[in-house]
Amino acid sequence: MRTWLLCWAALSTAQAGENLIDRFIDAKLAETSAPVAEPATDAEFIRRVHLDLTGRLPDPELTRKFLADPDADKRAKLIDSLFPALPVSGMRSIKEAPFLDRWTYFFCDLFRNGELLSEGINAFYDHIYRSLTLNVPYDEFVRGLITASATSTWSDGEANFIARSHVFEGDGYQMNHEDTADEIAINTTKLFLGVNAECISCHDGARHLEKVNLWLTQRKREELWRQASFFGKTFIDPSFGRFPHFQVKDSRKGYDLASRSSLRPPRNRKADITPAFLLSGERALPGENPRQAYARMLTAHPQFARAAVNLFWAELMGRGIVDPPFEFDLARQDPKNPPPAPWTIQPTHPELLDALAADFRDNGHDLRRLMKLILSSRAYQRSGQAPKGWKPAHDALYARRFTRRLSAEQTWDAIAQVTGAPQSIKVTYADKKAAGVMQTRSPMDVERADRGLIKILQAFGQCDRYAIQSTRKPSMVQAAVLMNDKTVRERIKVTKGSRLEALLRADPQKGNAVIVDELYMAALSRMPSTQERELGVEVMREYREQGAEDLVWVLINRLDFLFY
Repeated sequence: MRTWLLCWAALSTAQAGENLIDRFIDAKLAETSAPVAEPATDAEFIRRVHLDLTGRLPDPELTRKFLADPDADKRAKLIDSLFPALPVSGMRSIKEAPFLDRWTYFFCDLFRNGELLSEGINAFYDHIYRSLTLNVPYDEFVRGLITASATSTWSDGEANFIARSHVFEGDGYQMNHEDTADEIAINTTKLFLGVNAECISCHDGARHLEKVNLWLTQRKREELWRQASFFGKTFIDPSFGRFPHFQVKDSRKGYDLASRSSLRPPRNRKADITPAFLLSGERALPGENPRQAYARMLTAHPQFARAAVNLFWAELMGRGIVDPPFEFDLARQDPKNPPPAPWTIQPTHPELLDALAADFRDNGHDLRRLMKLILSSRAYQRSGQAPKGWKPAHDALYARRFTRRLSAEQTWDAIAQVTGAPQSIKVTYADKKAAGVMQTRSPMDVERADRGLIKILQAFGQCDRYAIQSTRKPSMVQAAVLMNDKTVRERIKVTKGSRLEALLRADPQKGNAVIVDELYMAALSRMPSTQERELGVEVMREYREQGAEDLVWVLINRLDFLFY
């Protein structure tokens, strides 16, 4: 293994994507006895990078050209091609791009852009889409979310991030101001710092979290109130008509400890609630708007960049350097200051995490650059096939690609791509239609358009943006759905405009072997083996149309279709 690792390290930059990631990953691998996977094949790579960056399978014709291309730099060029061009002065419209669809959907899940915002869903979606289109620096993007005000969240998309954390009083529609401030503090601390402060919103960490999080055992509930006090003047005012929309404005006097909570135990009225940043105790400057102060402190703190790069690393690599990404224990990050036994250092590669965070900060919090850095690494481009001698513990070393299941949205859109049958999903509250699940604005679009499809997505772990988080955990239910569900069976039939219709009714007629090759390329981004082709031709020989449908059914039920 050591010889193979050194040989691969000697490959050209164009082939291997030499960067800081590989320096840290390979140095740690050199210290272990873990076997290292070979580089991914071109077929593995093109399917992987398309799914990760765009949420979609690569077009078969594009795949053929890529596989046949002898250019040593073709992987780097492919990565670059999947990022949409930045707008230039004078452009009147932005060309749609799968990259923008996929990552807008990611952020909409992350920020729970769902039914509670009603028509604000589309305004929030459009704001995220535009920010990704313009490649707005991530720290600037986050500061905008935290400090946004609006006369209506239906028109000012940015303010929906704050409005989404609203808490109504009991079963009515009276806003509970302090609970809302608490929720904003908890959500921003989790999403942008990677620290789950939910527990200390109800009680001190001591005598509760000793087996969960060392740093949080040292935190008090009062500290969470001080974090929430940055939003003490922020009022989310619901206005009701056909559906609620919200004003977001800084018009309240401040955080009130005497207020009754709808969610948590009573507050200590004698506590100090002067706004203070949870991670450092820093306070606002004289005359500084509290929300702006909080946004400044949060995005300037080193943990902001560390949490950001870890989140996107987890999304592209399948697991975080700190995993789960929203469960950082800040007392277990520094190998030079290890925690007391039995605690251990939390990140698998702490030096890499710090180096990535520093690089992210030094390069303007550029998300596209961060993604390209990860995708260009040898660690990302390794095969998912486990080499001889592999053990589960080796996964944390990134000595092979962490194989994972398609997300719920990727699963259905991949089925739709393979079959090629047109689909159209009405976007709620807008005169627009989505050509796939990844283009929808929220799960509500699919739920209202197709009850059969929403059940499939739920079976595959779709986030509902309210209480259920997305998951890629496989289950027997998913296998049963792919084999037996009526919606799936209808999708794979020969219908007008579908891939199967085009293949089966082409003039001049295509041979069965050609059709088998096309379907394998569409589903798995590779040609079939000799045995696979012979079996596919045999299936189609007697009942050509039914055989082709059966072959599509077989392909979407394969493990290498569902996992990548």
